[in-house]
Amino acid sequence: MNKTKYLLIVGGFFTVILAIGLRQKLILPDDTESLQEDKIPQRKPNIVYVLIDDMGWKDLGCTGSTYYETPNIDKMASEGMIFLNAYSASSLCAPSRGAILSGKNPARTKFTTVFYGNAGPDDRLYEKSKYQGEQDQYLEALHRHVLPSSETLISEALSDGGYKTGLFGKWHVGECPGYFPDERGFDVAKGYRLTYSPPVHFLDQWPKGVLANMPEPKKDDYLSDILTDQCIEFIKENKEVPFFAFLSHHLVHAPYQPKAEIYERYKDKQTTDQVNPKYAAMVESVDESMGRLLNTLKDLGLEKNTLVIFTSDNGGYVPDATSNYPVFGGKAQAFEGGVRVPLIMKWPGVIETGESSDRVIGMDFYPTLLSAAGLPLRPEQHMDGMDITPLFKKENLPERPLVFHYPHYTGKTGPYSSIIDNDWKLIQFYNDETGAYLLYNLAEDPDEQNDLAESQPEIRDRLAQQLKEMLVDMGAEFPILNENDDPNREGTLVQGKWTEGRVDLKWCKEVADIDREIIEKRLK
Repeated sequence: MNKTKYLLIVGGFFTVILAIGLRQKLILPDDTESLQEDKIPQRKPNIVYVLIDDMGWKDLGCTGSTYYETPNIDKMASEGMIFLNAYSASSLCAPSRGAILSGKNPARTKFTTVFYGNAGPDDRLYEKSKYQGEQDQYLEALHRHVLPSSETLISEALSDGGYKTGLFGKWHVGECPGYFPDERGFDVAKGYRLTYSPPVHFLDQWPKGVLANMPEPKKDDYLSDILTDQCIEFIKENKEVPFFAFLSHHLVHAPYQPKAEIYERYKDKQTTDQVNPKYAAMVESVDESMGRLLNTLKDLGLEKNTLVIFTSDNGGYVPDATSNYPVFGGKAQAFEGGVRVPLIMKWPGVIETGESSDRVIGMDFYPTLLSAAGLPLRPEQHMDGMDITPLFKKENLPERPLVFHYPHYTGKTGPYSSIIDNDWKLIQFYNDETGAYLLYNLAEDPDEQNDLAESQPEIRDRLAQQLKEMLVDMGAEFPILNENDDPNREGTLVQGKWTEGRVDLKWCKEVADIDREIIEKRLK
């Protein structure tokens, strides 16, 4: 063998060796997929979902309050994303919670209101919740007292996907056998009502046996602290597996029962349009709970692989509890203040910090949590929700109409439906001879002070038709004409209180206007 041939053979050998080494070092694109298949899959993210009862959109420092003190939640917001146009699916708690858990509009499930007494015992439609409307033009619509058993809840979907699931606190979508949370996808469930009893915030004030799986109460045990303890215990016990922890506080719902030591700091504090020191102290207890949860995740090394969500089930109750000003109205009303809620999400490395102005709604959580967990979507179940994970990277969502349907009575409203589409909002009140409407342009008038129903008849009529068609498509129940109504009646009985006139558009608007006047006087 001559020298030249020898050198070519040896050089070629080392070239092959070098190429193999570089190939393994660089991982060429053709091999990437197969190498990924050999790796252990990354663990699914944990999910901590914190739901507050009746917290208004402006009840946090990071959303505009200068009266309430929420440093832990504000810090979470600075490290995550605030959703500036987050909506609950209803202005009352039970239907809103049903929408979160089912991914469906309350109109579709017919779980549209809150009721007195015990739920169930099954999926049947009921005629009466609190006040049926016997003294008015329309009776309330037929409705359910439980979230139907035919629905596959998000807890069940996550459980099927390998998650350990726990609920701690308020349930309110079925307080009867067959509908309790531990029968609907939650491995652990504590602090929910086994039977009806008005809420209170000190554990020893609850009738014995009403709250499920709770410890023997000690004097001054604060319910939110106990529920937070239980949620943290669940997280620690399941830190090695993916978990879904749903902390559903009874705070900040009335009665206003704060911890005494926190109340002391607010009773002489300078007020704004928000003036209730007891409520302020309850808000701070929520913040304490949130701080403990976030610190637990950090201490356990789970912070980076956990999606944390903080929100409320409906708008704040005005004017007694809080103020949503300048947004109009509050809980149990057809206006923005009844359905605008705080929403903050944090997931380090996945959710960019900052703000999103896209409109999102309670039904969106179902597909979003499945998407975040890497689980298959269930479009036949969450048909009224949208996967909003594109917002995590500050991409925009496609425009879609939002529909609200409350065909019932409260102390602040009569039966109504509404629709938001491309910044236009139409509200229909049913207790009027031909149906009455309010129309607002939310882009120019976000506080709903300029009714355009008469000046924009084409937009009004188009939205009215669209609203009707969407509700019919959902199979919604509508208010029922009251055959015993006396059109000459001088007043109306609403939840035991005699009011002047019908519970119609005029009455509902006047109630909200009076509340607003009270709040505006505080600012003078």
